[in-house]
Amino acid sequence: MAIRNSPNARRSGAAAVETALVILPFLMFVFGVFEYGRMLMAWNVLNNAAREGCRFALANNTDPTLAADVTTQVTNRMAGLNTSAFSSFTVTVSGTHLGTTYTGNGVNILVAGDLITVTATGTYQFMNIIPLVTMPTLKLTSAPTMVCEGAT
Repeated sequence: MAIRNSPNARRSGAAAVETALVILPFLMFVFGVFEYGRMLMAWNVLNNAAREGCRFALANNTDPTLAADVTTQVTNRMAGLNTSAFSSFTVTVSGTHLGTTYTGNGVNILVAGDLITVTATGTYQFMNIIPLVTMPTLKLTSAPTMVCEGAT
């Protein structure tokens, strides 16, 4: 009597190939969702850091080292993302007084009713999940503007 192989035994190799063909795009999609969430988290941290820097600038706009102090505040609020997730991260302070725009430590002359803006900009770097595939970069900017309530 001849022993026949079951039909499932002949399909085991085909099932492995089909699984490999399906699981690769699925994993790419799942990692893409995670990376998109990471980008949104970094953007949220950037927005919050810029807002806190603007609040600091409002409270200390008469300080002669305002630009450096605001940069330090924003960098501290970034919690290390300014180096791990962003490249070319910059922070600038600007203000408007009587229609003239001042930057850096020039915002010391602002008075009540003037606007202060802290701009935090960085180029977001997506993680390289797929070998030999260059991931794109995305420039993210946050520039909250607040009104001085009191100054010199």
